[in-house]
Amino acid sequence: MTAKIIKTKTRKAKQVFGSNGVFYRFLEQEGGPVEIRIDFGLVPAPPFYYYADSLLLKLDDELRMAHLSFGRRDASTNKFADRIDVVMPMKSLLGHFWASARHVENTVDKILQATGTVPKYQPVSSPDSQATTTLFANTIFAAVGEGESTLDFYHLPPREVHLAKTQKRDMQIQPTVRVIMSSVVTKHFFDALRPHAERQSVPPVMERSRRAIS
Repeated sequence: MTAKIIKTKTRKAKQVFGSNGVFYRFLEQEGGPVEIRIDFGLVPAPPFYYYADSLLLKLDDELRMAHLSFGRRDASTNKFADRIDVVMPMKSLLGHFWASARHVENTVDKILQATGTVPKYQPVSSPDSQATTTLFANTIFAAVGEGESTLDFYHLPPREVHLAKTQKRDMQIQPTVRVIMSSVVTKHFFDALRPHAERQSVPPVMERSRRAIS
């Protein structure tokens, strides 16, 4: 009796391109959709930071953009004493970020529970005027400490993605701003996103720093 040798084909791993913390691979053929992985330990930190004790979320359904206002609340008027605005695509904020930040909110919950803090958030009124600074981002890196949390906003321009797909160029992600908040305000941030994010149909991403772009 002779033994029969069966050869099996091994699936070749897809080549990974990129550097400086932003890596990608083609999901199908070259020039097609790419999966992007961002190692935030290798990308530059935002050049400046802003402390906020209040925030406000507004959605522009017509333009599919989310407007985040961060600022300090004037206790006498319940309005922003000062603020910055960050505009993001709704898909980026309520889809990719929300799906990837579930463990971040769980960490916030554990910190608040451990300290016996019951989140009580003072609402802020809609601003009467335009912000002096309006920034744009499509990626957020969230980190939680014992006393404060940070939201690092970044912008990965479509130009970078296009050149990567067509010329296999390295992508450069641009840091925008770091917003520092109390963990109480961070919890409110997630609570503000929740009803809108749960209605989105964007598939969850596999990791916090990974997303697919066609």
